[in-house]
This record gives sequence, C-alpha cells and structure tokens, in this order.
Amino acid sequence: MKKLFLFLWLVLFTSFSTPPLRVLFVGDSLTCARGGWQDQVCKNFGYQSVNISLGGVRTDYMKNALNNHLKKDSLFSYVFIYGGCNDAFAYVDLQGSVNNIQIMVDSCNRRKIIPVVIVGFNPAQVMVKTVYDEVITVRSRNRYIEFQKLLVDGKTGLKNCKIVPMDTTMVYGDTWDGIHFAPNGHKKIANLVIKNL
Repeated sequence: MKKLFLFLWLVLFTSFSTPPLRVLFVGDSLTCARGGWQDQVCKNFGYQSVNISLGGVRTDYMKNALNNHLKKDSLFSYVFIYGGCNDAFAYVDLQGSVNNIQIMVDSCNRRKIIPVVIVGFNPAQVMVKTVYDEVITVRSRNRYIEFQKLLVDGKTGLKNCKIVPMDTTMVYGDTWDGIHFAPNGHKKIANLVIKNL
C-alpha cells in the first residue's frame, strides 16, 4: 500500500509540475552584471534564463545578436530588451536606435514571444557626472533623455510590446560612475521590472 501511494504521488507530481519559463535578456553592460537586476528578476519568478548581453554594444549590435540567437533557439516566454545608453554616447541617429528596438520587438512577436522593453533610469538624476568630461557627459545625458522620450512617444515610439517605465527613484549614488548600477541600483531596476511585468 505504501508503494502504491508513493507511485501515485510521483505520477501526480510529475504530471502537474511545469518546467520554469525560459526568458532571454539582450542588452549592454547594464544587463550583464553577475547577480544584477536580470538575475534578481529570474530569482523572484523562478525563470530559467539565457543572457546574450554584452558590455559596450549599441542597439544595432543587439538587434543582430537577438536575430541570430532566435534563429537557433526561440523557445522563450519573454525577451527582455534594455539598451540605448551606448547609442546616446555615440553619434548615431536616435530614431534609428528606437527603430532597432522595434525590429527586435517585431521579431519576438512573430515568434509569439512577449517582448519587454526597459526604459531605464532618469538620466537627469543619475548621470550628474560620469568618467567622461563635462561636455561629453552633458551631451550624452541629453541624448539619452531624448532617446527615452522617443521610445515612449505616441507617434514615433515602440508598439506591440510591454514597456517597463522609467525608474524615478535612482540617483547617482545608486551607480558606480553615473551609468553602471551599484547593488542598490540593480535592486531598484529589478523591483521596477517585477512590479510592471
């Protein structure tokens, strides 16, 4: 009788247990820190994750990396997209950067994957100084602000995706250098994503 009970319990347990959702992260250095916001989100929801983020890349690289990865492996429930800061520091067309993210969103939707785009932090509160001189910092901060506005603009902005709105609580002290998150910054972004997913 004990063996029968154990057998039935195993059959029921294995029949109704579901594997964890698989999620994919694509971004730059803000999304590839070990134990960073993306790992905290996965821990909270029990996700199994793949992270193809790479420090220093722009949205054109992200677009190609995502496309190449999804050709090989597209069994994901969500794709988290967080980029654009490096575009703001470079002399690239910011509407083109938004278009790159829209192409990523469309690629996810064609595969019935939910795309989640993170707007990020408020540059006016965070990028008060960086490792760059004041002229580059101010120019890049203003371009990042412009990029974020374009992302959510009703006419030029993203369509058909889940948008995690801007974090308004992060300040310079939540980063190492006015750009890259310190532990408290990662925690704030993680909590924002968890709250808005």
